[in-house]
Amino acid sequence: MPELPEVETVVRGLQNTIVGETISELEVAWDKAFEAEDAYDVVVNKTIRAVERRAKYIMIKLDSGALVVHLRMTGKLTPVYPEKHVTVTLHFRSGKSLYFQDTRKFGRMIYTPDPDDMLSHLGPEPLGDAFIISLFRKMLKAKKRVIKPLLLDQTFLVGLGNIYVDEALFQAGIQPESLSHTVPARNVEMLHTAIRTILQNSIDAQGTTVLNFSHGDNVSGTYQAALQVYGREGEPCLICDYPIKKIKLGQRGTHYCPKCQRKFRR
Repeated sequence: MPELPEVETVVRGLQNTIVGETISELEVAWDKAFEAEDAYDVVVNKTIRAVERRAKYIMIKLDSGALVVHLRMTGKLTPVYPEKHVTVTLHFRSGKSLYFQDTRKFGRMIYTPDPDDMLSHLGPEPLGDAFIISLFRKMLKAKKRVIKPLLLDQTFLVGLGNIYVDEALFQAGIQPESLSHTVPARNVEMLHTAIRTILQNSIDAQGTTVLNFSHGDNVSGTYQAALQVYGREGEPCLICDYPIKKIKLGQRGTHYCPKCQRKFRR
């Protein structure tokens, strides 16, 4: 599933291609992919004023309201016509189009008159100015949860998925089964820095393509070359040479180094 860097990459591409376009026609090939009352009336003849990201959601803001898109596992927004698996198409007066391609059909495009209210349940943005170390320390102390599933919880902190949580915990020296409220202040600071640095570096690399993420005209991300633990089960740790271990934690495959990462469960 695309995480924050991948969604941010898609958003930046759309900002350069569809802002200012006026929707002339809406085609919904897969009914479940588009959710709105009076869908045609609330979308057609509206102009796209901005494209923004909130968490893992893409907000296509119109004259009034917005189309909120969640790509899920295989969703893709592209101006290039795909030969198959198109669930929703926005046609523009300029003659251009935007296609929502989704092989597994889990992705959704939802019209809402108030996108901020729709997404108000979400946690803070890890790259936002408000996400300072003192806030993060208080957030972790307030929870008595296993840290890996906690960091995946979008109501706690948005944008992180399996890949970037594993990578951040490795850089912070925290074993994924640690309890959040027991992590020492020094490691919390390291984790805060790791989260922000990894996400920004991945954005700079236009995301991570492990299986099928691509954006624009089928362009892949390149951050996978920088991954230190994710997907490296049995391979030597890049720091200590100890084999990387993979376990199931909260139904998610979890990668870590048993030697470099300490379990905190005071």
